[in-house]
Amino acid sequence: MPDALSPLERVVRIGHFGAQGETPIGLHQRVLPGLWQLAGWDGFDTAAKPALAALGLPGLGDYRRAQTGDACTAWRIAPDRLLVETAAPLARFVSAELAVLDLGHARASIEVSSLQARTLLAQVTSADVSEPAFKPGQFLQTGVHQVGVLLHCREEYRFELLVPSTWVESVWELLQLNALPFGVEVREG
Repeated sequence: MPDALSPLERVVRIGHFGAQGETPIGLHQRVLPGLWQLAGWDGFDTAAKPALAALGLPGLGDYRRAQTGDACTAWRIAPDRLLVETAAPLARFVSAELAVLDLGHARASIEVSSLQARTLLAQVTSADVSEPAFKPGQFLQTGVHQVGVLLHCREEYRFELLVPSTWVESVWELLQLNALPFGVEVREG
């Protein structure tokens, strides 16, 4: 199978840009090993149970905290929907009660890391991303540049944005532009 092309291929330039501060904001794209949506109807929790068990997840989780299992991360994005990042092929769990959609090409990942990352994110989203309100492991569904994104606090100063591929270039450019006063270190994905 050929390597997937990044939707950020045209705009990502590796290097340091902007101010020469001591703690530049790190930006990089992260290649997702696979992204799936599990969706259902009545009895979604029962229908999703075999797929979740195979991933090492105890259940559906909640709408604020990401779950992690055997080489996977899952976000409950609606009462009857989970977004799951994993390299495991989940299509085998399709049933009359469970739809499994491969979203691997529909979303792209941008990671933002630095002591100044929260300040940058506060400039581009209306969500409260302060330390007391947004802790490691939590996620938000919010907007950046009028684009719906999933924002995940991976660690205290490391965040991931899952952005629709069609809009990822404009979100990347907005993040990079707003990070220039802090200095930006664009790394390889």
